[in-house]
Amino acid sequence: IGKCNLSVQAPQAQQLKPEDLAGKRIATSFPNLTKQYFAGKEESTPTQIRCISGSVEAACGLGLADGIVDLVETGTTMRAAGLEEVAVIMKSQAVL
Repeated sequence: IGKCNLSVQAPQAQQLKPEDLAGKRIATSFPNLTKQYFAGKEESTPTQIRCISGSVEAACGLGLADGIVDLVETGTTMRAAGLEEVAVIMKSQAVL
C-alpha cells in the first residue's frame, strides 16, 4: 500500500541535475536527509537548506528556493507546481 519516493525536484523549464542544485537554496520538510544528500555534491558553497512545512512544492514558485526535496507518490502535485523529479534520494513503502 503507500509507495512513494523522497525526491529532489526543480522547475521543469530548467532541466537541472542534482549537482546543479548543490550550493543553492533547497526547501524541504526533511532537513537531515537533504543535508546528507547534498553534502557529497557540494564543491565550495554549502547548500542552503530551508526547513518548511506544508506545501513545500510552492517554494520555487514563490522564490523561496531553487529546488525542493519532498515526497512524491503520483507526481500530480509536483507537475501542477511546474516541477520535475531530478533525483530519487530514497524509496519508501508502507507494508502491513
